Amino acid sequence: MSSKHAHPALRRIDATRLQIENPHGVPVTLFASPEVQLESDAVEQLLGFVSLAGTLSDLAAAERAGTIAPFLGDSAAALQRVVVTPDFHRGSGIPVGTVAEARDFVVPQAVGNDVCCGMRLLVTDITQDELAPHLDALAGPLRHTFFRGGRDLPMSPRQREALLREGLWGLNDTVDDNAGRGLWKLYDRRQQEADLSRVHFQGVLPARQLFAFADYVRGSGKSDGRDTQIGSVGGGNHFVELQVVDETTGAPAREWGLRRGAVTIMAHSGSVGLGHTVGGFFDEQARSIFPARLGRPTHGFWPLPARGPHAALAARYLDAMRNAANFAFGNRLFLGLMALRVLGEVLGRQVRAQLVYDAPHNLVWDEERGPGLYLHRKGACPALGPAPDTTGPFRFTGHPVIIPGSMGAASYVLAGAGAEAALCSACHGAGRALSRGDSRRYDEEQAAAALGKLRVITPVDPRAPEVRLRRDVMAEYEGRLKEEAPYAYKDITPVIDTVEAAGVASRVARLWPLLTIKG
Repeated sequence: MSSKHAHPALRRIDATRLQIENPHGVPVTLFASPEVQLESDAVEQLLGFVSLAGTLSDLAAAERAGTIAPFLGDSAAALQRVVVTPDFHRGSGIPVGTVAEARDFVVPQAVGNDVCCGMRLLVTDITQDELAPHLDALAGPLRHTFFRGGRDLPMSPRQREALLREGLWGLNDTVDDNAGRGLWKLYDRRQQEADLSRVHFQGVLPARQLFAFADYVRGSGKSDGRDTQIGSVGGGNHFVELQVVDETTGAPAREWGLRRGAVTIMAHSGSVGLGHTVGGFFDEQARSIFPARLGRPTHGFWPLPARGPHAALAARYLDAMRNAANFAFGNRLFLGLMALRVLGEVLGRQVRAQLVYDAPHNLVWDEERGPGLYLHRKGACPALGPAPDTTGPFRFTGHPVIIPGSMGAASYVLAGAGAEAALCSACHGAGRALSRGDSRRYDEEQAAAALGKLRVITPVDPRAPEVRLRRDVMAEYEGRLKEEAPYAYKDITPVIDTVEAAGVASRVARLWPLLTIKG
């Protein structure tokens, strides 16, 4: 049950933070002002995850007593800290907005199947005034490009393998395989290479193997085989959105190219089918190695030890996760190019764009914070601060933090502050206020009023005669829209106010939606 009522485990520390008390002594901090809606069932779900700390203690004790075969080895496996972001809500397995620092183990469920879901933001040379007369004309070309076979994206087997192993660097190194064909006409090698400094990890998590994706690589068959996976928006809360910059604050906006009145492209997507393959397989593997003598833990989370006899399995998971993450970086890159191509065709001119940032949400940061430490982010993004002693475009500003609103609310770009109290993390949205089921059951008149104001492009064209005659198709179309309607999400204003007041990130620009593409 969603509720604003206090959960007994919550204890307010200050205006922006609460402590979530638990019997295992794990420090758990929830960032939320009193105005942020909290869900009691999300707190319960989080407490279930935190009880994994007790399971680790039981495993260590049983191993010392010799009642189970070696499992953790000589590691000091522990759930060290948990931070929860203001968009905190119940998720699949683990609450969205959870950041967990684990020592000597990883938990595939704490990343989930949507590996490296993330945000990519481009600012174009189009103004709102230039685009406004053409918004209606965009619908058909966008639907064709994103959903009806119009992406025209050839990928050779070499390019697919390079992407999975070496991410955006691999794509850049193999561009000649299809240069000048299809969507590659918009791929500028020099610009893309320069843009890598504006992508988290520079768009590459080096992977040794291909996990289960050899068939995907070979499936291209020839150098210009069309790829059916990459360039997918995905479902759920994924989208590509055209927005306008309607408010800016301070020097970072100028440095990042965010000008008032400029049209931006925001892409929220991940690794689609590849991530589901990785997450599902390794969740089962983690279950299978858990000592049967201890019984199945009631919380339902299964650790993969990063040291000891099962370390090779954890390493294999991290490598497969990198395959999916690299694909996700490429997926968002092409989603941006697809939107640029349509804009150029409709406006009748070449459209130029500058990358602001591309950052992942669902991932394990492998020993970045120190030996043996694995930082899990689920529905949370990095919020790294200034680092004047380093190189790169964000060394004086902090890294961009992109927090989208709903289809009918503003999105925000902030500058990260590198707040250690928040494990250098921020939220990735406003957070759901209603479950998908409750959203579908929302009052019909109010739903129609909320959705009627929006421009939304989906695979289904509700104006097509053959669609309007199909009540089942129209019902599903309307149901999916209601799941993502503005009323299904929390008010983003208290969320952004919390992030800023807590010193996690500072406001740089506000973006307003003009048109949303939903899978």
